[in-house]
Amino acid sequence: MTRPAHPSLPPAKFGIVDLFAGPGGLDIAATIMAGEGVASIGVEWDDATRRTRDAAGLLTTEVKDVAALGPCDPSVVEATVLTGGPPCQSFSVAGNRKGHEALDDVERLATRLADHEDIDSFDKAWEEVKAETDLMSDERTGFVLQPLRWIMEAKLRRGRPYDVVVLEQVPTVLPVWKHYVKILKRTGYAADAHVLHSEDFGVPQARRRAVLIAQYDPGNERREVRFPKATHQRYVKGAERLTTTGGQEDDSLFSTLPDGEEDEPIKPWVSMGDALEATRPDDFVMVSNYGSGGDPKNRGRRTSDEPAPTITGKVRRNRLYLLKGEAGAKEVGEELERLSFEEAGLLQSFPAAYPWRSTDVAQQIGNAIPPRLSLHILSMALLREKPRKEWYGELKGWKPQTPSPVEDEDA
Repeated sequence: MTRPAHPSLPPAKFGIVDLFAGPGGLDIAATIMAGEGVASIGVEWDDATRRTRDAAGLLTTEVKDVAALGPCDPSVVEATVLTGGPPCQSFSVAGNRKGHEALDDVERLATRLADHEDIDSFDKAWEEVKAETDLMSDERTGFVLQPLRWIMEAKLRRGRPYDVVVLEQVPTVLPVWKHYVKILKRTGYAADAHVLHSEDFGVPQARRRAVLIAQYDPGNERREVRFPKATHQRYVKGAERLTTTGGQEDDSLFSTLPDGEEDEPIKPWVSMGDALEATRPDDFVMVSNYGSGGDPKNRGRRTSDEPAPTITGKVRRNRLYLLKGEAGAKEVGEELERLSFEEAGLLQSFPAAYPWRSTDVAQQIGNAIPPRLSLHILSMALLREKPRKEWYGELKGWKPQTPSPVEDEDA
């Protein structure tokens, strides 16, 4: 059997190289936007995750390590857009002393990579920075510097800067993204960073992400960078869910808003019950595996008319129980089957047909950026407008079309 040629990103108006790509939360959104000239290729280290990408037909570079590639590599040289969600474990715990130290280290080292006028100067700075990050106790701390390396090498070595940069991480990394904004503005980009709430965009899950958007626009670096506007109600514990307007039951996971940018009505948040209606027709309560407020016995609870809590790699440890009785006075009944991988994916806004593969699927799902949130971010970053209304239906009905050109090593 002849091994297929190494995959590479074809020329495209918006050719994306997606660093730390995961199972494809952003890349699947890119396939939905193909009609706008969007294509993508991901760089992913984990073999299990690569098999999911393979089954989904997503392009993935043969080289697994983001650090072993760069903008001039033939597989990604055509990219005009850089995206990435570096591993976040070093920064995930708010208030953690080591996490704050890691953030301080990244900001300090990022400053040393800024403002270089030629590639020789940058290469020397990167060599010094890499020597320091290699000695860190947690090597993942240095991963968040890789997108900045790619951005600078695209401009100085490739001679063609990325037109657009999109980075996302846990909210505790927002100070780093704000620091990157200052560096990118000095590099010719209009840039900004904000925390986005996934349920604001119709994802049936309360998940926050720090997002940076930068657009290369020398001379206009100080202009505003538009971020996606909320289309759905934000979840607040104890708040009442909005009712649908016009008497229409149109608040499903992939519902759309009327055309037009201004004064659009905010829809109710999308609940777990909406997302899982096909498999969980009865009301239920989810009891989190995690304790809250420092008390391991104080486990969070969400009913099926609320969005899910943040989906993590431990999602299948959450317990589900039937709710019985009248509204407002429901009693907890028997324990139900725990979430399937398909259901956990739906709570992340992946399509039901997404082909999860290999080991540790729960971790793949928990690490992913929600595809529906990606649609909103990419549409605003690339097209500077909200997603097309038909894209939501395409995401819902998405199915793998063709096998990936990356050969499955288990085959």
